Parts: sequence; C-alpha cells; structure tokens
Amino acid sequence: MRLRILALMALCACPLAATAKTGAAPPLPDRNPLIALAQADAAPPLPDRNPLRPGKPAEAKPVLPGEQPTVPWTEAEIEAAKAKCKELLTGDPLDYEILPPIKEGICGTPAPVLLRAVGTDPKVTINPPATISCPMADVLGEWLRDTVQPEAKKLFGSTVVKIQNATSYACRNRYGGDATPLSEHALANALDVSEFVLANGERITILDDWPKVVEAPPPPEANPNRAPEDKGTTEDKESVAASKPALDGKTVKAANKPAVTQAKAESAAPASPPPVAKEPEMDREAQFVTFLHEDACRRFGTVLGPDANAAHKNHFHLDMKKRRKGFCE
Repeated sequence: MRLRILALMALCACPLAATAKTGAAPPLPDRNPLIALAQADAAPPLPDRNPLRPGKPAEAKPVLPGEQPTVPWTEAEIEAAKAKCKELLTGDPLDYEILPPIKEGICGTPAPVLLRAVGTDPKVTINPPATISCPMADVLGEWLRDTVQPEAKKLFGSTVVKIQNATSYACRNRYGGDATPLSEHALANALDVSEFVLANGERITILDDWPKVVEAPPPPEANPNRAPEDKGTTEDKESVAASKPALDGKTVKAANKPAVTQAKAESAAPASPPPVAKEPEMDREAQFVTFLHEDACRRFGTVLGPDANAAHKNHFHLDMKKRRKGFCE
C-alpha cells in the first residue's frame, strides 16, 4: 500500500517538474463544449417574421380626379344638358361647336361646347378655342358684348378682337394639387383670361396692366433745423428761487434781478409735415382691367384676379360655381 502511494505521488510530480523546467503555465481546463461550439459557429439567423402579424400600413397615394372610377353619363343626363344648351345659346351670336360628352374619372360635362368666337361686328376670337359648358359660354358672351366692348370703345376708341384663353377644361384639382378640392376647370365650368387684344393692335395683359400695390412711404427724417426743447436757463431758475416767500410771509426779491426773466425766443423752422400716401392715378389700361374685374363679379359665381393670390397674378379666373355669397377677389 505504501508503495502504491509513493508511485502515485511520483506520477503527479512529473508534470509539475516538467512545468518547472519549461516555465509554461499548465493548460486551463476545457470550457463548456456547448459554449465553445456557439462561439465557433456564426450567429444563428433571426426567426422568420410572423406572416399573420400585420405590418405598418403604407401611406395611401392620393388618387387624381382623372384616375378615379368613372360613372358614364346617362342618356337622360345628356339629353337634358343638350336641351339646356339649346335654350341658352339659341339666338346668341356665338361661333361654337357641340362636342361629345366628356367623362374622365370624375371630370367632364354631358354637353360641352368648343367656343371659337363671340359676336359678329366686332367679333371676339377666343384663342385658343375654349372647351366649356353651355352656361359658361352664355354668360361669357354677355360679358364680352355688354361690358368688355363698351368699355374698350370708351377708353381706347377701339374694340376687342381677341382674348387669350389661358385655361378652359382641364381634369385636375385646384392649383393642380394632389389633395385640393376639384377645380371648376375639371367640370368645363371655368375660363382663365390673360390678355385682351384691340383692333388697333394694342395688347392689354392682366400681368402688366393690373394696378401695382402702393408701398407706404418711409417715416420722415428728423429736421436738423428744429430747435431743441427749452428746459429753462440758469437765470430762470434763479428768478424762481428769488421769488419764494420768506419766513415772515413777505416776498424776498434778489437784488438787481427781476422776479421773472423773459426767456429768449429762438427762431425755429417749422417741422416738415409727414408725407401723405396717395393712390397713383391709374392709366387707361389699369382702369380697363379693374372695371372688367368688378363687372365680372356681378355676372360669374367666382372671379379671381391678381389680388387673390400669386397663382392668379397673370389672369382672371371666371367660373359659374353657385355659392351662397359671391366670391370675388
């Protein structure tokens, strides 16, 4: 037994002796084999997304008027619109062509017309011809005959022979936006007019001839000749002090000095009056376009011009939309 113990002690001493000779530390015991395997291998893949779990909803893209579902005009709607056209336009000196019904998404009208000109002598050409509804053509003809022509003769001694059609029918929202309300242009119920051409060759545009906004004048500069405020001289102060009552109730006056010293009057130039803002005198062209705008407000449902916003700085927008109160800017 003793021999066995000695033999085991000799075996245990061998590795220690070898380590002492080489100077190297004994190897550490192996780690958990499962942990070592996890470190050696690549990271495990992420679990598959649950197909039943709803994802983030995608933002809905606005649907433009022309891309929305179309409901065709019925025969009854078309016939009623044509009958209304015949009632409105018969006898009017209009050069127009009846077009097929327009249906484009939610845009269109059942009985549009292509208006080429209004009147005969003088004749007002629409350039380019306007695709509009019959009610719009009827009121436009009245406005050109009863307002535009008389005012042109009055101011220029000439007649209007052409108006520039900036926009008539267009399937779009207001201002061409994605989420704005439907434009009256999309219903062929509006016309944009940007220019009037006279028989004498003169061209009157909304952009150039609409009255410009008058800026407020700057505040006046300080007048260098104005005398400073008189706060009283030394003599005035002494005179006031000398006129104070004494303890006995009598007034004490300083010797050789008057009780009140007359202040020296200094000549000062009168202050310049502030400039007064004046409205500029409008020329004939400005008078013409402003009068047409004001009269159009009495005939059309909506009238927009340069005073409305920057989008209308170069044209009049005229449409027939019925509102409880007329809209005119």
